[in-house]
Parts: sequence; C-alpha cells; structure tokens
Amino acid sequence: MSSTKLFKLINKSTISKVNFRFLSGLAKVSSDQESLVVNYDNKIDHFPLVWLRDNCRCNTCFHGPSQSRIINWNEFDVNVKVRSLQAKDENQKVEINWSDNHKSIYSFDWLKSRSFSKEDQEFYLKNLYIPQKKLWSNQQFLDVMKVYEYEDIMTKDEKFYNWLMDLSTYGVVLLKNAPKDAMECKKISKKIAFIKKTHYGEDYHIVAKADTNNVAYLSSPLQLHTDLPYYDYKPGVNMLHCIVQTKNKGGENLLSDGFYVAELLRKENKEAFDLLSQTEVNWSDIGEEDGVRFYKIHRAPVISLDKYGNVSSIRHSIPQRDSHFTVNLSNVKPWYRALKVFITKLYESAAEFKTEPGDILAFDNTRLVHGRIGYEDTTNIKRFLVGYFVDWDEIYCKMRVLKTQLGL
Repeated sequence: MSSTKLFKLINKSTISKVNFRFLSGLAKVSSDQESLVVNYDNKIDHFPLVWLRDNCRCNTCFHGPSQSRIINWNEFDVNVKVRSLQAKDENQKVEINWSDNHKSIYSFDWLKSRSFSKEDQEFYLKNLYIPQKKLWSNQQFLDVMKVYEYEDIMTKDEKFYNWLMDLSTYGVVLLKNAPKDAMECKKISKKIAFIKKTHYGEDYHIVAKADTNNVAYLSSPLQLHTDLPYYDYKPGVNMLHCIVQTKNKGGENLLSDGFYVAELLRKENKEAFDLLSQTEVNWSDIGEEDGVRFYKIHRAPVISLDKYGNVSSIRHSIPQRDSHFTVNLSNVKPWYRALKVFITKLYESAAEFKTEPGDILAFDNTRLVHGRIGYEDTTNIKRFLVGYFVDWDEIYCKMRVLKTQLGL
C-alpha cells in the first residue's frame, strides 16, 4: 500500500508521529507535550494542543450553522494530551484521539489557514482583519484620494469593495454623480449595513442658519476637527453628500491626516506627542435637538494609542473641548503648547478642495480632521449638504463578505 494510503502510527508515551501527503510534498506530523507539529514544504507549524482541543469542529463542540464554539468549558482540560494520531480522507485530514476520551478531526487546509507563524498571522491581520493604513500629507493628496462613480459602487460588487478598501487604506474617497436627493445617503448606508444614529438623528443637514446649536451650521470658517469626540465609541466614517454648493468664493473642504501628523509630531517633538497622547481631555456636547436634551461627556487624549504604541484614534474639536480640564496644574500650560504645535502641523498638512453637487465625500472620522473655508450664500442658492455616519465595524464586516464572495 502506498504512503498516501498507509500511515505508520507510533505511539510511545506522549509522542505520536504520522506521515501524510500534503499539498505538493510529503508532510510529517508529530505531537509532544504541548503541540501538534506539522512539517511540510520546508516549513514547520506548531499548533498548541489546548488550542486544538478548544477548536474541535465536531457537532458536540462546534455549531456549524452559527460558526460558534459550544464546547463545555466547565469540563475542559487545559492540560489535554494526544493519545494517538491517524490520517483520514485520503490524507487531507488528521484525527486526534485525546486524553479526555474525545476525538477530533481537522483538515490540513483549515490548520494551515490558522498558522501561528508570525508571517502568516501578520498576513491575516493586514488582509482580512483590518487593512494596513497608508498615511499622507497634502502634497500626496491628489494621488491618495480615489474617485469613483456612484452608479459603479451601487451596481458592481468589485467596485464597491475597492471603494471601501481605499477608504480604509487612505481614510478618504470621493463619489461622483450621485443623485441630488437628501435621502440618497440611506441607500449607500443600507448597502453597507445601516446608519449610525446619534443625538442629532440618522442624518444631519448642513445649511447656514443663525439660530443653530452647532457651529458646523454656520457659514463662517469651520476649524479642523473630528466629529463627536464626546462619544466613547465615536462614529467611524463621516459621509458628506453635496446637494447644493455655493456659487460664491469659499465653501472648500479641508482635510488633514491626523495619523500622519501625529507620527510627524512623535518624530520631531516627542515631548509634545507624549503630552497629547497621555493627557485625558474632557470632551462634551450640551444642548437640545428636536426637543430632546443631551449632555454628553467623554474623557480621552487628543492622540489615542493602542497597546503596541500605535496611533489608533484622533480626537480634536476646539468647540467641543470642555472648560473642565481635570489635570494637574503643572501640566496645563505644557499641554496647551503641545496642542498648538499639533494644530499648526494639521493645517500645514491640510488639503483643500471644493465638492460639487452630486459628490459624496467619505472620510475616516477616527483618523482625519476636517474643516471648511467660510462662504456666503446667494439669494437663490444656499449651500446644502447632508451628513451621516457609518461604523467601521460594519464597513470591515462588509469588506470581508465581499472579499470572500469575489474570491479576492
């Protein structure tokens, strides 16, 4: 019998070995006290036994329709051992008999796709979890802001995926020739998932009005900022649909990559970077919208870092930074100096452009700061934009579904 059908099982104490045909060559599998070791194509993968047992795919341990683990952890043995190994189904799977009297079967394709090697894990994180971001300055803006046709992303899945991918990678994309209808934004959000509702409603209409409770609704210059910094989980993506644009001078959008500027600050002025990433700021929004009063407060630094020290979020809004500043007195003046340096660099790196009726500008509200040049309406033409938010969780979810469907 050939080596592809006959497997030699050696069971000595806690060590088991078996050879099997895998991919283009003969692979070797062994188990020791802690791992299943797969050696194939000059590469060795280690799969911890406790992880394998926890991820058994049998009906007792795993519910296939919901892709959910249902293993009984009240009885789970974290020190589980392998009693024996056996090849199954023409060498495409391996069967493990465990010390807790359970049997598990794993396909080698499934194992390989879950490799614990650093290279494979980084590939998974960048290509399926969250795409790697590419930072930019205003000198690179025309190259990084990709332009798509509205009809294409609404009718072609690959265009839709590429649009979302560019939004994730660069933090900004532009749609052209969308219908000039204030309700159109809901169609895009539904194609992704749904609109993120805030105390301003599902969407908000940007039109100059004097009796406003939000400075974004004034026609005067709007300083660079991120939206809703007073939310613990603030909206991930802002979409601005231009319905009517002013015919006068002004009304241009300003965009600056906060991640790029933060990294520039870290390199050139580490003291200022540390102050802005370590000092918690009180952000607030107090007022009333459609008869509903709100009083939002959240505390977070201007520059938030993840556990690896990478910049994960930018919060900045001059109007919505609370007058309560709950820090040590000695930190107040140094923090203000650091903020001034940061804001100056944001403006130095800002791109300026003017959207046209039918344009939908989408940008990352956790990364980019945005603003607007002041403008004046005419008697018959009043600048009118519709804004709404979508969460990154839903965008990344949609991207993974599309990536799988399209075989990308």
